[in-house]
Amino acid sequence: MGSAGTYGQNSITTADANYGSSGITNVGSYSGDPSSYGTFDQGGNVWEWNDAVISGAYRGLRGGSWYVNGGTLQSSNRDYGTPTESDGYVGFRVASVPEPTSSVLGILASGLLMIRRRR
Repeated sequence: MGSAGTYGQNSITTADANYGSSGITNVGSYSGDPSSYGTFDQGGNVWEWNDAVISGAYRGLRGGSWYVNGGTLQSSNRDYGTPTESDGYVGFRVASVPEPTSSVLGILASGLLMIRRRR
């Protein structure tokens, strides 16, 4: 992420992500360059829930938020909370997994037929 166009950079500014501000921004406001994973706006705006179980009912949060400093946006930094929490600095990202192509489905079907024939 970052306007410098480099992956894995060690510094970030408020031109790169929404942090240290007075509220959330629209998705896509910081879409200059994608991360090394090809994603945008992963840092700042709102902490994003992830599937990490921290302890008991506590679940992981990553990405920092609009109200914190830039150090909390580091990928190594995490926070936690309970999924029943509701506030203006925690959210989630809706992602989709593309449907497999017909060639992938054909390969899977062939593999299943081969397994079935061996029985």
